[in-house]
Amino acid sequence: MIRINLLPFRAARSKENIRRQVSVFLLSIVLLVIVLVIANGYLAGQVEKLETRLDGLNAEIKVYEERARQVEAFKKELEELNQKIDVVNRLKSYRKNPPELLAELTEIVVPGRMQLSRMSFSRTQVSMEGLSMDNETIAVFMRRLERSERFSSVRLSRSVQQVVQGVDMKNFQITCQVAEGN
Repeated sequence: MIRINLLPFRAARSKENIRRQVSVFLLSIVLLVIVLVIANGYLAGQVEKLETRLDGLNAEIKVYEERARQVEAFKKELEELNQKIDVVNRLKSYRKNPPELLAELTEIVVPGRMQLSRMSFSRTQVSMEGLSMDNETIAVFMRRLERSERFSSVRLSRSVQQVVQGVDMKNFQITCQVAEGN
């Protein structure tokens, strides 16, 4: 029988298998490195894209913060203007109250029997001094003041007999409260 020495063939085959396994291993490592480089590049691109977006959003935030500050400034200005308008409206009402009061008093005064010589106004109180022919005229005047919607709490402070140009007259002083809303 012929013997064939297969050892070198097995050794060569074994070397070839080792070479193939090393090649596959090296190719796997190279492929893994390539995949990792590509994944790293992709993720770096995503991070850069997100950072760019974040910078854009931060810029928008700054714009909106500036607008919010402007809105707050406008609100403060609007509040100040509303306060000024309220003051002007109150001043207008204070300005028209004395003429309206005087117009109403011309209807309340007893003509030919009395005259008012002095008046002083405040927001809540009116004080009147004058001359009257008699106490009855003062009483009629006070009743008319009480019936008026503009006055409340009418009070005679003083009534003194006085001679004016040879005629006996009554010098009087009346204080009354201005009714709320007037």
